[in-house]
Amino acid sequence: MMHDRNVDLGMLILSAQAHYSQAKWWVLAAAWLFGRHRIVRHLGREGRMSFWRGNPYLLSFREIA
Repeated sequence: MMHDRNVDLGMLILSAQAHYSQAKWWVLAAAWLFGRHRIVRHLGREGRMSFWRGNPYLLSFREIA
């Protein structure tokens, strides 16, 4: 079961990155200000994701020390 969770989380991160790279600056600003934020940890990295208007946006993704 842990494998399924890792795959699902990885796909969510990829989807959030795709939304981030295609969004205009004002959409990203609104997601950062008004979105529902979530911290995700995956494969030794930590990311901050924002959900705004039904779409996820990956705001940051860095290595955990």
